[in-house]
This record gives sequence, C-alpha cells and structure tokens, in this order.
Amino acid sequence: MKLVKVILKNFRGYNNTTIELHPDLNVLIAENDVGKSTILDALNIFFNDDAKIDTSDCNIHSEDKFIEIGACFRLEDNELVILDATNPTSLKEEHLLNREDLLEIRKVINASGKTITKSSISVYLNTFQPTLFEKPLITYKQSELKQLLNQYKLEIENFDSISKSKKADMRIALFSHLISEQTRFEEKQINIKDIQDDSLKTWDKLRDQLPYYTLFQSDRTNTDGDKEVQDPMKAITKEVLADLKDKLEEIKNEVVSKVEKIGEETIEKLKEFNEEIANQLITVPEIKSWDSLFKFNLDTDDGVPLNKRGSGVRRLILLSYFRAQAEKDAIRNNRRNIIYAIEEPETSQHPNYQRMIIDSLKTISEKEQYQVFITTHTPEIAQMVEKDSLILLQKDIEGHPQVVKNEDIKMQQITKTLGILPSIHSRVVICVEGPNDVNFIKNINKFVPEFKEIIDLENADISIYYLGGSNLKAWVNEDHFRKSNIFEFHLYDGDIPKYRDIVNTMNEKNDGRRFGVVTSLREMENYIPPRLIEEQFGVNLDEYLYMWNEFDIPEHLKKCTLPHITNMREKEKRIKQILNGCLTKKITADLLKEHGVYEEIAGWFQQIKEIYERTSGLTTTSR
Repeated sequence: MKLVKVILKNFRGYNNTTIELHPDLNVLIAENDVGKSTILDALNIFFNDDAKIDTSDCNIHSEDKFIEIGACFRLEDNELVILDATNPTSLKEEHLLNREDLLEIRKVINASGKTITKSSISVYLNTFQPTLFEKPLITYKQSELKQLLNQYKLEIENFDSISKSKKADMRIALFSHLISEQTRFEEKQINIKDIQDDSLKTWDKLRDQLPYYTLFQSDRTNTDGDKEVQDPMKAITKEVLADLKDKLEEIKNEVVSKVEKIGEETIEKLKEFNEEIANQLITVPEIKSWDSLFKFNLDTDDGVPLNKRGSGVRRLILLSYFRAQAEKDAIRNNRRNIIYAIEEPETSQHPNYQRMIIDSLKTISEKEQYQVFITTHTPEIAQMVEKDSLILLQKDIEGHPQVVKNEDIKMQQITKTLGILPSIHSRVVICVEGPNDVNFIKNINKFVPEFKEIIDLENADISIYYLGGSNLKAWVNEDHFRKSNIFEFHLYDGDIPKYRDIVNTMNEKNDGRRFGVVTSLREMENYIPPRLIEEQFGVNLDEYLYMWNEFDIPEHLKKCTLPHITNMREKEKRIKQILNGCLTKKITADLLKEHGVYEEIAGWFQQIKEIYERTSGLTTTSR
C-alpha cells in the first residue's frame, strides 16, 4: 500500500489542492513560508490521531470552517483490508475504491467551535459505487444482508455455500450476481461510522493497516545540552530498563527490605541512649527512578563527547535514532509500510554529508516497504534525485500554495529558485539514456584495450551524461548543451521508436555539432556476450540465442535468479547493475567478435574520436 495523492482543503494556507506523489521519494521545494512543512504536518494529522491540531489551522478565508485532509493509496494486487469484525475483504471487489481504483480516505475536521475534540473529526471513504441499493452495501447490518441475499436465493447457484456469518462474503455474492455491463456507478462518500461493527471501531482498524507515518521536524533544538544529544540516549536507557522491570523491582524490594531492617535495628540500639528521640524516627525509603542513575555519552575514538562535536554530527545521530525508533514502532504496531517525513535533512550538514544522507534516503525509499518525504532548500539535494520525485510549490495570484504541474515550468522554476547552474566543462558530451549505459560505455572503453586505443574516454576532455528518466542536474545540463558550443554524441537503445526518430531528426539537421546513433540490438545488455551472463548468473541461455537481438535479458533474469530479492523492481535494478558493472569489466575483443558486435561498438568510439578531434584540431587523441 503506497500513498500516491494528498488532498488539502482549508488547511492553513491551502484552499483546495491535490498533490500527486512519487511512490518512493518525494522532495518538496518552495521558498520560505509557502507550505512545504504544512504538507508534512497535514499527513501527521491524517495518520496520527494524537497529532496536534486546533481551530487556527483552518484557512482564515474559508467560509464553512471545515478542514479536509485526504489521502489516496494504491493497493497491491489482491491486498485485503479488514473493515468489519475480523473478516479480510477486497476493497476492489467491494467497490470501496474511488474512480481511479485508489483507496481514498478523507479526514474532515469541524473547526467552527472554540476547540477541536474527537467529536469534531469525521472520516469518510470516497468510493465509486454501483447504484443498486438504497445505501452503500458496506453499511448494511448482518441481518439486513441476509434478508437482501434471500431475495435472490433461487437465482444464485452457490447460495448454500455462501457464509451467512461473514458480511463481506454476502456483499461480494450480491455484487457478483447483480452487477452487469449495464450497471451504473456513481461517486459516493461513506462515513466510516456507518460501517461500524459492534465489535470494533472501523477507523481504528483501517488506520492500523495504513502505512506508519513518522515526522522528523527541522526546528528541534540544536545545543550542547541534553535536548539534542542526551534525549536519544535517555530514551534508549528507559527502553532497556523497561525490559528489566521485573528484575529491577525485585532488587529494589530487596534493598528496601534490608535497609529497613538495619534501620530498625539501629533505632532499637538508639533507644538505649534516648528512647524519646528513637521513637521519633522511622525508616522512609526515598527511591529515584532507575534511569536517573544512568547517564550515557556517545564519545568518539579520541575521547571527545558527542555533545562537544559539531551540530551536524549531533543531528545525524538524532536522525538515526528517529529512524530506529520509527521502525520499532512500526513493528510493534504490525505495520507493513513506513513513511518517513524529514524536514530539511541537510540542516547543519557539510555538502559531503548532505550527499551521504540523500543517497541513504534514496536507497531506503527504493525498498518496497518504505516511502520518504523531505523538504529542502539545497541545490545539491535537488540535483541528486529523479525529476518525478521533485514537487515544486508556489503561491498563486490569490496567495494560495499550489503545485506546479507543467514539467518544463517546474524544472525552470526549481533551477531558478535554488540557483542551480550548469556543470558542463567538457569539449564533448556523450549522451545516453540511463546510469547503467554510462557504466557500460566507461567499462568497455577502459577494459577493452582495442577500444581504448581508438580514444581514451577516461583521459580525454569528454563527459558522459544520462538523459532518459534524468535527474534535475542532467535536465539543467541538457538544456545547457543546446545553448553552448559543446559537441554532442548521442547513443540510444534501439528498443524505443521515439529515440530512433530523435536521432534521425538530429542527423538530418546536420548542424555540425550534434550526432546520434541508435543501437542495432535492443539495449546495452544485449552487447554483453551470453557466455559471461551464463557464468555470472548460473543460467543456460541457448534457447534464446536465435532471438538475442530483441531478447529482454533483465526481464528473463528476474524470473530465474537472485531469489533472495523478492521485490521485482529492486531485483531488476540489481541485475542491470551487475550486467553493466562487473560483467562489462570482463569483456574482451575476442568475445565481442565471437558475439558479432565488435565492429559496431568500435564504430561508436571511432565517431566519438572524430568529433573530439574536430573540437581541438588535433590529428590524434589516443594517449
């Protein structure tokens, strides 16, 4: 279950806004006081009933004084959800998804009173329902469903096998029997209270099946005191002591008992000196909490306490503690997915640490059970992520925050907002589709001496950039290519017709600066000799050799290799990294000749050499 949309109505500065999300990583970008943190706060209020909200959170211009926070989730195939009693049900089969087949939940908050209480909050499902019944079938009681089902007793073939004790089974049986191609559907909001079963609170049950959302805010104190560094250690100490509660209680009772006994013996001896004073005394234990006895510092190897280190390092520790606790809480609450929301993770960090943090968060977000939100003002971070992960917020003419949806305008405004400049300094740029293509080109040039003799890419003034599915940095640089005198060589895979059209158009223009080639094989992986792939992955590819030119190698390997990686997207990514990484370092000229692709690849490097020589006037560039 992944969060794919957020809907905000009358919440702080937002009037009526829908924000489409990336299933992995979302980077919110805006100038100060536009509404980045507001989105994260809204999600916190949606997911966590104990999150703070008051009447001042209602948009001051709204007339009805109702705040609405909506969230849309894409469910996995065959994912079941418990709505009534303990009977899992398919929301799709029950027609409880919206028009886009998303689970859409709206939290509506009445902010017209002086304060907001639990009674001020209502939860709705936004559904796309068949117009077959007087009210949504999910709201019928068990007795009502039995009565309704009995009306079709003679028409439903498997009537006797339908469980009359499970409401979900009866509902699905009715839908299956009554829905046809002529059935009309309409959008219908269902108050979650109308679904309530006597044995449970439906919203509590549904909420517990949603991703676990945890927010790390940027305005935490950042001093040398306990608040920043000691709090995590204190919390860890309390957690450990809680596990030892019974043993510690036993020790405490034994200490109190022995001290009281010795105290009584002392008082008895005192009576021999002065009975009046002795009678005024009593042993009273004054017991402090166990955690007050312990104080831990995180010292570095050179003996410097962490709270004397820089604020950036302290913040890294706090962020790590935040992650560790979030994952424990998720496990404790039986949540399968976790959403991390982190405000300005770059705060107080050196650029090297910024890159390390974002690389880590990107890796986390690509795992199946995680989704990450961050806000940032830093160009370095924005340039490291895919364009689809970037969300730009700007105020409209009425001052309401809105998402910039036009892709070109979004990218232009982000580069302007963050002050991102091109970073191209080479005379020639090789443009390929993705990062794996970059690795392929670099490795075969470096490890096949015959290609390196044509032109040494590593030592020439040449850069290689990937443009397909590119990040912001690549987008900026690509635009810069068009406005510069840099020579370009474009090498695209042959499996996508539009790339062939782009290359043909480029070559027809014959502007003397841009040149393009489309591979004769499907993609770079097809140029890797099959023998190397078989040895690396322990597979036999003989039966696919006749169709090798068009064979989807990563797709095939996903089905029969790396069984320890269960997420198919992660598996494909890893396979491509292996193919274009370590395997390309084992390629030789003889293997490529045997494979029948040596001359084609040599032709790529020969053309790059000719372009490079044209920029410098040199007769040779081999080194």
